[in-house]
Amino acid sequence: MFRIEKIGDSHFYVKVLGTFPPSVAERFITEFNESTKAFKNFSVIVDGVDLIILNLKSFRLILDFLKKNNKKLVRSAYIIAGNPVLDKEAQILLDRAASPKRKIVDNLDEAKEWLGLSEIIIEKD
Repeated sequence: MFRIEKIGDSHFYVKVLGTFPPSVAERFITEFNESTKAFKNFSVIVDGVDLIILNLKSFRLILDFLKKNNKKLVRSAYIIAGNPVLDKEAQILLDRAASPKRKIVDNLDEAKEWLGLSEIIIEKD
């Protein structure tokens, strides 16, 4: 599961939950592209604290997606805390996406700092 939320002029927050099978990865890519298509550039916080693990096919889909977004991306922060396996997986993913604009952080405050945001409001379900 995932949720995409606009949190600023060209800033987005993505919450990812549970597993991320290929069907969900494909739906995420479609919805994220739709959400950002009107923007010349964007930044994003990806909250993966509740993500369990990526399926290998999902990993490849997301990697291709990240590479395609390198030109439009200003900065992105990935919050992945308390899951050493996922932390390693995310680091490999970001290394292969080849962009210094992406960073793994420990919490929302570090993510805000990396994106240059002083305050954000995230809607709760």
